[in-house]
Amino acid sequence: MGRLLSRAFRIVVDVSSQKLTESGYESYRLGHLVLMVHIDLEGSTINELAAVLGITKQAVSKIVKELQEQGYVETEKHPDDARSVLVKITNKGARFTLEWQSCTKVVDQKFEEILGSERLELLKDILLDLADYHENKIKEELTEASEGRRTQWLEMLQQKTANYPLKK
Repeated sequence: MGRLLSRAFRIVVDVSSQKLTESGYESYRLGHLVLMVHIDLEGSTINELAAVLGITKQAVSKIVKELQEQGYVETEKHPDDARSVLVKITNKGARFTLEWQSCTKVVDQKFEEILGSERLELLKDILLDLADYHENKIKEELTEASEGRRTQWLEMLQQKTANYPLKK
């Protein structure tokens, strides 16, 4: 089962990579995107990102450094804790993250092409059931506050990119 899911996920990666490359993004890794979507509106510390991603602080620091070198994130001293650094998304990072979100439509189209719309909806329902089970097992429930933060985060990305329309 794991191997099948991994092989199907390869389609997501390949289609998304092709779309991002066509849009001018060439130097990125999936891990970059995974980290970026977990950065809070006000910024997140290395420790917070490590905890949410379930990886070491050293691994997060390495990814942050790579993203910073490419201009996708910036860091600054934490205002309340001199030992911590806040990681924030830049305008370039916001554009990249929004471009990544547009890839989901392209991936959906590809899966629909392969499976047909009815089977695609069934696949989404099954995967949602599995993901919900796992997430609810780890966290009792997703709170309305976290959903509100996601909405705020998306609005912030859109505001930062208002002057930079997505490439088509």
